[in-house]
Amino acid sequence: MAQIAQRMHAVCTPQTDQAAQATADAFRQGMRRLAGAVCIVAAGAEGERGGLTATAVCSVSADPPRLLVCVNRSAGAHALIAGEQRLSVNVLRADQRLLADRFASPGIKGEARFAEGAWRQWHGVPVLADAAVHFACRVHQQLETGTHTIFICDVLGCLHGEPADCLLYLDGRFRKLAAGEDAACAH
Repeated sequence: MAQIAQRMHAVCTPQTDQAAQATADAFRQGMRRLAGAVCIVAAGAEGERGGLTATAVCSVSADPPRLLVCVNRSAGAHALIAGEQRLSVNVLRADQRLLADRFASPGIKGEARFAEGAWRQWHGVPVLADAAVHFACRVHQQLETGTHTIFICDVLGCLHGEPADCLLYLDGRFRKLAAGEDAACAH
């Protein structure tokens, strides 16, 4: 445990004031160390659907149920999400990595991304029927910041799939938790 604390101190303690400056590259490298659940964010109706793989999704409020999704404005699905003002967030199971790759691939666009997976319409948005959980949402507010739009969404419905480990993204790679690997934390 002492070795972990020493490594964290070395990683998290800036060596100089200059090292502490947040350049875009330093920021991206730091964010690679923030593990995130892998989701597919989708919008549209049969024939004109779009989606993307995302990790920038989080809860905002339980009452009313609200979440946020950050989408790069250069993403192919951005215009569809902004125009429709509805989207789904589909949290992927650890065994759904190929779908994450498909929705992140620049070579596969629009409706073609939905050729794989068990997709159906629910609350006016495409949802992945066998996701760990999916949320159907209506955009409540959107904020543009930097290269992204933050969509703050009211959750219209939430369906849980069978209990399963979720797919994670860390340090530029998809990962899953090892079975029985609960972290032991010192208090």
